[in-house]
Amino acid sequence: MDMQFLEETKMLNYQSVDIQKLINEKRWGELSEFDKIKAIYGFVQNEIHLGYNRNDTLTAEQVLMDGYGQCNTKATLLMALLRGVNIPCRIHGFEVLTISGENK
Repeated sequence: MDMQFLEETKMLNYQSVDIQKLINEKRWGELSEFDKIKAIYGFVQNEIHLGYNRNDTLTAEQVLMDGYGQCNTKATLLMALLRGVNIPCRIHGFEVLTISGENK
């Protein structure tokens, strides 16, 4: 997978103090790749409640601090946590249309 899927971005701010603290407290870095994914997915699914944030452009750290999110913002947190334990990832949402307007 392309190394760009490990990069930190403004929204995927996995080097933040709070995200690094969570990763260290949960000891996710010590797990196998499969178990990292399973544990992080379970955390976002079960510990971050469903709720609507003020907008869809929140950073992962803001979603973590809010303690809730909808599909978009929970996905932001999921990606940041995965990248934070060296799991390359990206999430595709929405339809991609070709130039002709057909679904791809």
